[in-house]
Amino acid sequence: MMIRLVIVVLMLGGGQGHAKECKTNNIDYINNSNLLKLSGCTKIIGNINVVEASFEGDPYLNIPALHPYQLDVFKSVKEITGVLVVQGKHKDFKDLSFLGNLTTIYGRGSKRYQGASLSVAYSSIEALNLSSLKRIRNGNVVIAFNDRLCYADTVKFTNLFRRKEQQATVVKNRSKLECELTRKRCSTVCGTNGCWGPRRENCVGNITENNSIEDSFHIDDIL
Repeated sequence: MMIRLVIVVLMLGGGQGHAKECKTNNIDYINNSNLLKLSGCTKIIGNINVVEASFEGDPYLNIPALHPYQLDVFKSVKEITGVLVVQGKHKDFKDLSFLGNLTTIYGRGSKRYQGASLSVAYSSIEALNLSSLKRIRNGNVVIAFNDRLCYADTVKFTNLFRRKEQQATVVKNRSKLECELTRKRCSTVCGTNGCWGPRRENCVGNITENNSIEDSFHIDDIL
């Protein structure tokens, strides 16, 4: 009887990890002094700010430099109640896949960030790779001055917005021509929805315009 009960609990999801809320209200930016406190979080109450100082460290405060791979502690995050700000360069900082499970940005307090709830600027990233993002409930999107970034101009951010007044500004990133010449383009299965990165799992919404993912192989997926 006990064995059957355990099986039922697992089938109902009882074996899955519990939600974990973490507050970042008193954190100015992500660094080596606060990162581990946010490990395993599923919901961030506040903001996530990854900036130049994150990667440079602070010798005065004895905070060592952060390596981009350490940001993987955020892979469990599904919701951010505040804003997501990315402004920083590092030779190994190439995408935001450390937030690959993020589904929702609520954008509370975005007015303090010039109205932006998602801001990616002056970074070294080559692809956003926010492949699970479905909703940006408040605030605008600013993706600008990322000279290596492709794909972002294909994303129809209006499909993620809840309010008509929300806007997306995607400018001054890597030119579309340069992206094409280096084969940095969406997989053909993505349809007109756009993509967060080069692979089929990076399609916005993970669907084609016909609401399905094709099973056939496409050379674009490995180029």
